[in-house]
Amino acid sequence: MLVYLFLLLLIVFLNLKAAGKNEFFSDYLSKERTTAINGIFVLIVFLSHASTYITPDGPLDAAYLTLKGYLRQMIVATFLFYSGFGMMESIQKKGLSYVKSIPGKRFLKVLLHMEIAVALFLLTNIALGKSYGLKKTLLAFTFWESIGNSNWYIFAILGLYLIVFLSFLCCKANKYVGAALTTVLSVGFVYALIRAGKDTWWYNTIILYPTGMLYSLFKEKIEKVVMKNDLAYFSCAGVLLIAYYLCFLRRDTGIEFYSLWGIGFILLLVMLTMKLHINNRILQWFGSHVFSVYILQRIPMIIFRELGMTDHRYAFITLSFLATLVLAVLFDAAMEKLDTLLFERKKKAVTA
Repeated sequence: MLVYLFLLLLIVFLNLKAAGKNEFFSDYLSKERTTAINGIFVLIVFLSHASTYITPDGPLDAAYLTLKGYLRQMIVATFLFYSGFGMMESIQKKGLSYVKSIPGKRFLKVLLHMEIAVALFLLTNIALGKSYGLKKTLLAFTFWESIGNSNWYIFAILGLYLIVFLSFLCCKANKYVGAALTTVLSVGFVYALIRAGKDTWWYNTIILYPTGMLYSLFKEKIEKVVMKNDLAYFSCAGVLLIAYYLCFLRRDTGIEFYSLWGIGFILLLVMLTMKLHINNRILQWFGSHVFSVYILQRIPMIIFRELGMTDHRYAFITLSFLATLVLAVLFDAAMEKLDTLLFERKKKAVTA
């Protein structure tokens, strides 16, 4: 696994730039920059998933396992934080009209794409002669259960879309009241999943979505303090690092400290991108195909496992990776045409 981790680091360092003294990258939360950062983490997600199909116990695996044990669910932190940030940015710019578009523009598109992805997993299982039973298979299409696919993230993000929609609709897109309601309901969502008996990874990063929204609200005020000069920047980073470490020490004692640790993690990462410009074509590509790479990567992993390739770890990971790229390209091309057919035509008809 260390070989693949090294390759990932090489990709990250391509075209890396550092800001000068008392200088900062003001575009650190632009669409292009956040896409690149998401590209890093979807590759980390791939390695994390691949490691569950093999036995990474070689002498070169220790460093990766240490990193994996440290990161835990923070491998999806940027997906949630940036999504929440982008949602709040759109609401602030477009107001109630955007809020009303969330069910179609966000919810239905993700729902449709995921239903098709689950159908692909079902077809894969049928081809391999595997059966999860009728009840579990049907529940997989609600994302409450899995038939080999990653499901918790989609269930969480769809739930968060509904929370945002209801919160901002009730307050007529008042950004402060809407963000507060979203935060409160997101916490309620977390405890509902706990009561439902779901595993910790279902809910222990959900708070990062409203965190992204709150950052959007107070972004200018934060930047005035943090980006004033290097002294202010490193002072804030030091205070945040201490708070982060204290929460890190207690992250296994309950969801509250785990959530605070997650918030500290993402804020430190955000601060890092103020000073480091991480962006290149490779990361842009993966960041632009996050959904398909994230959701579909288990299909080739399942197939190659059934073919007995898990004993050959390098062949298994490499072939799974290449197959995932092909699936992602084909899937996204098909979804783009489907979205144009279903959503763009509807939009044009309404406009006309």
